[in-house]
Order: sequence, then C-alpha cells, then structure tokens
Amino acid sequence: MPELPEVETIVRSLRPRLVGARIRAVWTSGLPLRLARPLDAALLRRTCRGASIVAVKRRGKYILMETAPDAGVLVHLGMSGRLRLQAAGEPRENHTHVVWTLDDERELRFVDPRRFGLVRAARALAALPELTLLGPDPLAELEAEALAEALAGSRAPVKAFLLDQSRVAGLGNIYVSEALFRAGVHPVTPARRARGKAAALVAGIRAALEAGIANRGTTLRDYVDGEGGAGENQHALLVYGREGFPCRTCGAPIKRRVDAARSTFFCPSCQRR
Repeated sequence: MPELPEVETIVRSLRPRLVGARIRAVWTSGLPLRLARPLDAALLRRTCRGASIVAVKRRGKYILMETAPDAGVLVHLGMSGRLRLQAAGEPRENHTHVVWTLDDERELRFVDPRRFGLVRAARALAALPELTLLGPDPLAELEAEALAEALAGSRAPVKAFLLDQSRVAGLGNIYVSEALFRAGVHPVTPARRARGKAAALVAGIRAALEAGIANRGTTLRDYVDGEGGAGENQHALLVYGREGFPCRTCGAPIKRRVDAARSTFFCPSCQRR
C-alpha cells in the first residue's frame, strides 16, 4: 500500500501539471471500489465537470484535488491504485475506474486492479470522516511531547501504535519498520514503555519519510508516481525486506517476524527488547 512518501511524491508530480486545468468531463467504470461500495458518480460529476483544479494536496495517505476552497475529490490508492496524468489519445489501462478529461486533451486516470482504493467527491472535504479521524501529520504536526503523552496511555505494541492512523497519519508497514530501526526501538515494545524515546521516534519517523520522498517513493510492485515513474527508495531501505542481510549499522543479520499478518523487519542488536 502506498504510504506517505509515495502519496507525497504523486502530489508533487501532479500539482504543477494540474493546478489551473479545467475539467471538461468525468467518466467512471460503474464498478464499486473500496468495500464494494458504489462510487457516487453523479456527485463526482457535479463537483468536477466544468470546474478548474485550484489545489492538489496530501493529508495522511489521502490525495485531495480541490475544485473550490475545501470542495473537490478525495482519493486513496488502496493496495494497488495509481493516479496518472496521460494524453487523452493513449489507450486506457485495464482496471481504469475514473477518468477526468481536461480541456487540453489530457486525462487524469485512476487505475485500481484490486479495487481497494477510494474516490469520493465532497462539498466540504475537511468534514469527511476519513480526514477528521486522522492523527497529526508526521512531517508538519507531530511533536515529541504530544507523542510521549499518547504513548504513555497505550498498551499496544509501539509498531501497532504507529500504524494507527488516528495516532499518526500516513505511516504504514515499510516506514514504521524503518523509523523504529532509526530510533533504536524494538517493534514489540509496549507503547507506554517507549514514551522516553518519543523524541527519537519523531526524528526516526521524519528521517525515514524524508528519505522516501527524496527517493520518489518505494516501488515493490505497483507504485508509480503521477507520470508513471517507479520510485528508488527500495534500494535505500535499512531493514524492510532485508531479512538475513547484515545490518547496515552493526552487521547483525536482520530478522523478520509476523505481527497481525504483517511482516516486521528489525535488527536484534540495534533494537533490543
């Protein structure tokens, strides 16, 4: 699933190419997306058709395409979603579910083979529950003092705590593993016992995310940016996907464990329990 760096990379690649463009038409496949719920195509057309794109933003793992202040479309890529800007004459990929046709013969296309993604129009984006329930953005809003207080009140393992979008917005399996390694915190440490490492966790989270953005995201299978380019961060990961390889810091073999059906990678020497 694309995480904050992948979504931020897509937003940065699309923003200069979309802002100011006028939407001439909206097409949908008619198939349901997340949770097999039908997409509200009528509201999508009313919100977008004839309007100009005034902003392209990110909140957590969500992409916001505004057609008026706080009105527009919320997009979540799910497991396999892609949001790409292409020439209208290019053949559409299989599993294309939403197409915004622009006045200049370009199309913004949402492609999602597994249909776990979300496209939702709204007159007030900020009021959508997907956004109101999000925790602080780790790049702009997360503070060590507030994180320490939240950690102190939780009995969950610290990895599960950081994956909770209501605690910190935008983190997923890859970057939580990377952040915990950078902070020297074992992933199964109870959150309340990690409160003394709050400052290190904030620093580790930001360093992991900023590296991912600098490398234009992590491409393991599906992810591409808004122009169809793959990311490079998979070559710079410190622990994720490196089971059995030597730790880049101490040389100990990287370990893998499964928590809640998700792989967790860590260094048993640098991240002692």
